[in-house]
Amino acid sequence: MVIVPRIAVVSCLSTTPFIYGIQREGNLRAELLLSDPEEVIRIFSDRRADIALMPAAAVPSLEDARIVTEYCVGGVPAAKAALLADDDPLVGAWKPFGKLPFAFAVWVAHGDVEPETVEALQHALTFGLEHGYEAVLESAFAADPGQAYEGLSRFDYIFDNQKDKALKQFWDSGLKVAPRANPG
Repeated sequence: MVIVPRIAVVSCLSTTPFIYGIQREGNLRAELLLSDPEEVIRIFSDRRADIALMPAAAVPSLEDARIVTEYCVGGVPAAKAALLADDDPLVGAWKPFGKLPFAFAVWVAHGDVEPETVEALQHALTFGLEHGYEAVLESAFAADPGQAYEGLSRFDYIFDNQKDKALKQFWDSGLKVAPRANPG
């Protein structure tokens, strides 16, 4: 019996390549649940999703959640200025961390998700990022694909050791932040 994983993702510009990869790559058969950040948290917490692109600020409060891919929605100090100029409290909470890279959202899965499923997700995300422009052309942002694709360049999608360290420092600070309604 094949179990089709349920994957919760916020549908916005920054997640367009991920959604495209999950829908198009071919090796991952999944049910995609598109919603706003608060609903993604609820869906995952209620176990109505097996995997989610989770607002990073919410991860410490989740039971049975582990970060599972090398991808995130984040940025590096050089690209952070424009993002941090935003008055949104999820965004603004990163300001005290100065020059550290950051991750606004990370991929998490429940502990019982099979490693093969996580590997297939990783491949799908890679595919989506490699086809970012095609993703934009097939998205709600296709009316101005040049501007949308330029908007994607504000983000850094690699969840590396520096972002992991910065995220743990953010969590250890104890800041409580509500997820933004429209993450970009």
